[in-house]
Amino acid sequence: MEELKLIYELITAVWKLIKKYGCSRLSDEQWEGFVADGQKLILKYRAEGAAVERLCRDLLDAFQTFMSRSEKGGRDNGK
Repeated sequence: MEELKLIYELITAVWKLIKKYGCSRLSDEQWEGFVADGQKLILKYRAEGAAVERLCRDLLDAFQTFMSRSEKGGRDNGK
């Protein structure tokens, strides 16, 4: 049960980060803030083990990919 709680906390933390910065185009300063805040999350969850850190990195990477694609106007089908 503790693992489920940890995963919930991680996903919630990433969601709050996404909510903070939104899904619209970010300025360079906002992007740097997003990356810095993401790094803080990675460091926080690194202490929970390699698998949890990897999950955190994967969630952040997925959102960065989504943002990159949505800026180019290609949300559908991974374009």
